[in-house]
Amino acid sequence: MKEKSSSYEYLAILGALAYVIIMLGIIMLVPVLITPFYPDEKDTIQCFVIPGVLSIFAGYLIKQFTTGYKLKNLKRNSGSVIVLLIWLVSILIGSIPFMMTGEYTFTQAIFETTSGFTTTGFTITDVENASHLVLLYRSTLHLFGGVGLILILSSILSNVYGMQLFSAEGHTDRLTPSLLHSARTILCIYLGFIIGGTALYIIFGMDPFDAVNHAISAVATGGFSTKNDSIGYWHSVPIDIVTIVLMLLGATNFMASLCLLKGNFRRFLNNSETKVTAFLLAIVTPIITVMFLVENICPNVLSAIDNAVFQAVSLITTTGLSTINDFLPRASFAIVPIIILMLVGGHTGSTAGGIKAYRIALAAKSLKYDVREQIEPKRIMHSRDITRFDKHSQITQSEQSGNYTYILIYFAIGMLGTFGLTLCGNSFSESFIEFFSALGTVGMSIGLISPDMSNAEMWIIIVGMIIARLEVYIVILGFSRIFIDVKEIIMKRKNRKCAK
Repeated sequence: MKEKSSSYEYLAILGALAYVIIMLGIIMLVPVLITPFYPDEKDTIQCFVIPGVLSIFAGYLIKQFTTGYKLKNLKRNSGSVIVLLIWLVSILIGSIPFMMTGEYTFTQAIFETTSGFTTTGFTITDVENASHLVLLYRSTLHLFGGVGLILILSSILSNVYGMQLFSAEGHTDRLTPSLLHSARTILCIYLGFIIGGTALYIIFGMDPFDAVNHAISAVATGGFSTKNDSIGYWHSVPIDIVTIVLMLLGATNFMASLCLLKGNFRRFLNNSETKVTAFLLAIVTPIITVMFLVENICPNVLSAIDNAVFQAVSLITTTGLSTINDFLPRASFAIVPIIILMLVGGHTGSTAGGIKAYRIALAAKSLKYDVREQIEPKRIMHSRDITRFDKHSQITQSEQSGNYTYILIYFAIGMLGTFGLTLCGNSFSESFIEFFSALGTVGMSIGLISPDMSNAEMWIIIVGMIIARLEVYIVILGFSRIFIDVKEIIMKRKNRKCAK
């Protein structure tokens, strides 16, 4: 029997990565399906077929090589290693088609791929001059990255790999008693929203290609568009409304979405995350509306309300789609509440980024209880609880401390990224907004994102986007575990040499 050493464990992880590499090959082949509709772009096919086929073949070979190595009895934090490696490998391999087009450098390709998989939406692509295959590939990255690479694998694999990977990515809400069934249910809800959104877009005037891409972008809370003016290109209130609904559905916890689909509205409305989102939208939307009128960005009140609701929803869902060109640079006095929406983000267990509404609700509740205990007499005892899906959960001291710590680390990383961008020659305010937009996977730019960005700026934002998608602890714990394991392997080899 093979020794359960670090080397054994990493071979088992490599076996799990084999499935990912095969899936990446399939992702790269998706754009080829539309070539009959765009025969003039046949020269671009090789950019997807060659890496796609090679990726599938490489994954198959790796799987054969690692047969017999199973993910069992993982060491502490090894789940974070699996998640981290899966995403890093996916970004690296997924960037190959961009590089093969000859229009992206290595750094630019990694930037665009990271933005796609993490559903941030920052782009350096000239979308109105790019090929349809490239545009669909970008949306395909949103499609898989939005719901989670590991969740998709979990819904396909019915063996122990699938379940361990599902838990490793941090999926804790079970929609059904079976984890496998939960993964497949989430995927069905996700695809159902996209299909429904595509149909509505077509009904309201989008052509099928644009409809598919924007439905994926909205539900995945990604932000990639096929137009330079984003959703504003259509100047259509019905299209704006469809997009708002899709963005909100994408940023909603899938368990909450299931409550909506089952008609359990009371349970949905009692969810603490729903209350946080509704409260912030009710406060910030009027401020943005006034700003649009004062700055003469919108011609009348109705237009200002429509655009304000759209931008507010796009921000808090961390989607980044827009109806107003250069929205952030023109935000003037509304910039502070806008930043608050960017920081909070969507629900846990959704496709959105940010600190997450549940953590904000938990922090607010904890602060309320702490202040109350300081004011009221010591003899009065109150329970500390928070409502989630109509259930009152007790807030433990450990949970409260851990939540404060997470928020503190989130801001610390944000300030480090801001400092890095200022060293590249940008102002503090620009650096702050741009990096926190990346850290929240919002994807709205203050003006720094362009093909002319330096490599240093791109890599700083790439790191921010990866941390945002995987969340802080997975990245920290994953790299820590890798460092410890590498050190252990090196020490064992040294001891063996000494023994000889």
